[in-house]
Amino acid sequence: MLVEPVALSDFFLSFFSAAMIILCAALYAALYAWAKIKARPWFYWGAWLAYAALLVCVGIFSSVNHFTGYWLFLSLSMALGYAFMPRFIWGLCVATHVDEPDHSPHSGDHHD
Repeated sequence: MLVEPVALSDFFLSFFSAAMIILCAALYAALYAWAKIKARPWFYWGAWLAYAALLVCVGIFSSVNHFTGYWLFLSLSMALGYAFMPRFIWGLCVATHVDEPDHSPHSGDHHD
């Protein structure tokens, strides 16, 4: 099963949507972690907005690259699976640092 090649006129859209998938995924993970650290609900809203943008980019990327069948399933499973990854990564970080004492922020530029 061959995938139809991307037309030269759609190459920029394919490249741009692929780059936006990476950026939206990173923004989603960063905002989710920041929401957990700061306990501010509006960071969660930003994280979900970034995830919605990621879904749009995956849709555009799949459409421009003519994904069907297995490839479409693979790209959609990647997008749906990424919805849970920041939660699992956060849980892993919390579990591996459970024995460490809490650190309070220091004033100034001094580091441990």
